[in-house]
Amino acid sequence: METTTFFEILGTSGSIIICASGIPQIIKTYQTKSAGDFSMMYLAILLLGMTMLEFYSLYSGDFVFIFGNSLSMLITCILLFFCFKYSKREVKGMPISLSE
Repeated sequence: METTTFFEILGTSGSIIICASGIPQIIKTYQTKSAGDFSMMYLAILLLGMTMLEFYSLYSGDFVFIFGNSLSMLITCILLFFCFKYSKREVKGMPISLSE
């Protein structure tokens, strides 16, 4: 096996594993309909960094980087969506759910 091919497989596999690590959180959030423990700021900053990396990976043309970063962005966007949908906010001292 050529060294480049080995490292492309290694990089792609690593990207898939990293992206798969977010799937249990998505499932748990969907099942419990609760995102109270999420930090929206963390997810927003993470998404900003991923977006910047995506532009760089598109510029560099590295397929493994584009693939992995795109999957990570998708997982983060889903978690951010759930964070908005299931988090509770207070309006004039009364808690409301954004999902209602």
